Amino acid sequence: MVKLTETQRMALSHATAREDGAAVAPAKTNKAGIARIGSSLVARGLVRQIRTKPGMPVWGEDATGKPFSLVVTRAGCNAIGQEKGKQSVPPVLKNDETDKSVAAQSADRGPRAGTKRALILALLSRDKGATLDALADATGWLPHTTRAALTGLRKKGYRIERKGWGGQEPFAYRLVSAMKNAA
Repeated sequence: MVKLTETQRMALSHATAREDGAAVAPAKTNKAGIARIGSSLVARGLVRQIRTKPGMPVWGEDATGKPFSLVVTRAGCNAIGQEKGKQSVPPVLKNDETDKSVAAQSADRGPRAGTKRALILALLSRDKGATLDALADATGWLPHTTRAALTGLRKKGYRIERKGWGGQEPFAYRLVSAMKNAA
């Protein structure tokens, strides 16, 4: 059996799902990583490099600057145990704006139950919210790690407000909304 990385396996799997058999470059991978993945697959004979045709995803550019695509071969299909055009799972590696990435889909569902992120959200959802010390004690994290987790939640679209209740009392953080751009 051919030994493949998860990214190589996904690229081959999604190529077999397409009618033209073209591999799609993984999203959020830099050019050097894409080149490494492609050259490894070509060297093993799992894909072949062809000139890009209309409607095909571009994998990269050759030495002359012309775009090329990678098309899965029979050996590539056999390496993952699939037949070309027979896979029922839609590709998630497309770089189209219309397709949601896996990360965006998981962000819509919220955190898994029992995780520290879920614990933080529960504490922030209280009427008075929670202080940084209370969040750090509940999670066992240091204050700077707790602040970083709050920043991560903000990046995921949660609106968190910080309020001070008097001169000497610490700031309290409270969850305002879990929707992006909500008022």
